[in-house]
Formats: sequence, C-alpha cells, structure tokens
Amino acid sequence: MVISFFFRILVLTKQKSMRVREKTVKGYCRQGTVKCRQVTNRIIKSARKKGLITAYEHRYLSEVTVWCVEQRRGRAYFGYNDITIPKWCLRKEEVEARPGVISWYVAHELAHMLARKRWGARGHCLDFYRALVDICPRAYQKYEYGYQKRSPKKLRQARAIQKEKGYDRR
Repeated sequence: MVISFFFRILVLTKQKSMRVREKTVKGYCRQGTVKCRQVTNRIIKSARKKGLITAYEHRYLSEVTVWCVEQRRGRAYFGYNDITIPKWCLRKEEVEARPGVISWYVAHELAHMLARKRWGARGHCLDFYRALVDICPRAYQKYEYGYQKRSPKKLRQARAIQKEKGYDRR
C-alpha cells in the first residue's frame, strides 16, 4: 500500500516536471516526440534483455526525456537529462531512403548519456563508441560511418574491447 502510493507520487512528479520542461523546449514536434520516445523505450528494453546494460543503467536511461525539435543534429543535455532528435530524420523521404535512421539517432544520443554515466566521457571518444556498440542495434550502426571520419576505426576498436571482455552477445 505504502509502496504503491510512493510510486504513484513519483510518476505524477515526473509527469509534472515533463510538462514544465515542455514549455521551455522551443519548437518541438509533438507527434515526432511520441515516436522518438517509443523508439527509445524499445532500444533500452532490447539492450537490457541482451544483458548489455545493467538494471541501474536501464533505469537511468528510462528517465531520459526525448524531444523532436527543429535543428540540424541531435544533442544530449546532461544537466536536464534530455536528448533532442532533429525533425528532418522523421520525414517520409528520409525514412524510406535510410530505414532505421530514427533508431540510430536515438541510440547515438543515448550512447552519449550512457558514456557520460559510465566513464564520465564527453564527445566521440572510444568510450562513447563502446556505449554505442552496447545500445545501438547492429543493423543501424552503419549510419555512424558517415557521421565522423574516424568512426569506423573506433567502432571496430569498441567491438574488439566488448568481445575481449565477453560482452558481445550479438
């Protein structure tokens, strides 16, 4: 009884804080945001089921709020526990041309949050790529190759580290 009351208060507080944050996020797309949040939940559950993230990391990533906004690139806001995804990746032409681009974008930004939580890493360092290998579905990791010049090499290194430690369960 007491536990369910506590969780009910926790959920209501989260909803209220999301509504307050919603007022400060400029130019977000409500439909796109809902779709991106569904993709986020699917990615996190999949990684947890494969044992690539711990229960603590699962809870942390579940609390990250996803926004679909008008901008060129995605962004991870560590202080607010938010990530933003650009609206252009939800366009029909983009989805048809590159299936899975939404999943890749969400996984990319979640990997920034996870790398920061695990190792305190910022930017596109090797620790970020290790987190990306854990979070991003293998089929969509190819989109990372066009993102930065050295990403194929870093992804190979990250996969080798994961395999060496026995974490590669794909």
